[in-house]
Amino acid sequence: MSDRSDDDAGDVFDWGEPEEPTPDSDPRHIDPAGDMAALIESGEVNVDLADDQSPEELREFIEAVERGDHDPVDPGLEATVRIARALLDDREESDE
Repeated sequence: MSDRSDDDAGDVFDWGEPEEPTPDSDPRHIDPAGDMAALIESGEVNVDLADDQSPEELREFIEAVERGDHDPVDPGLEATVRIARALLDDREESDE
């Protein structure tokens, strides 16, 4: 049996309101898909469509999400759309 009191059992630590926006690296805000989307959007990494990936299929996917065909929309799906847009943007820029 423990000598510790159960007075704090079940208590939730209140972090309070942050003074600044939560940085992506904050352990209370883990969003690996969003982090990956931000990295690809930044252009710091070079990611290209696979040879067998159709840009038109990606556009159709983005349009389907925007129409609401892929409910519920969650952070992972939002990040996937951001990545798809970044891939298409990079492809269009390299074609110019």
